[in-house]
Amino acid sequence: MRHRNKLKKLSRPADQRKALLRALTTQLFLHGEIMTTLTRAKALIPEASKVVTWAKRGDLHAVRLASKKLYRVHTGETFPSRNGKPLQETVLRKVFKEIGPRYEAREGGYVRVVKAPNRRGDNAPMAIVQLV
Repeated sequence: MRHRNKLKKLSRPADQRKALLRALTTQLFLHGEIMTTLTRAKALIPEASKVVTWAKRGDLHAVRLASKKLYRVHTGETFPSRNGKPLQETVLRKVFKEIGPRYEAREGGYVRVVKAPNRRGDNAPMAIVQLV
């Protein structure tokens, strides 16, 4: 019996499951929306919501917690540094500089899951995950 076990295992060992959710969360914040299976989308909601909540807080501890949930991926944008050289913007910086302030007045519900047609190859139920 799985009483009081809310964690979706996604048919993977713990390390692979953690890496999968970390990659999905990173791509969600990088692109704004992603398409994945419905089960993965439902497992992604709490992970992404935690990162947005930390981004709203914005202190150093929140940055360190969020850096554990996001990969270090460059967004392709640059920003000026103190010495004048442009630096590559990462997803973590984007989350804290753009996404956190955007949801400052919102109490929750940062992620939307919309069902999509089933995948053609194996008929798996698909979903589109969006930042609201």
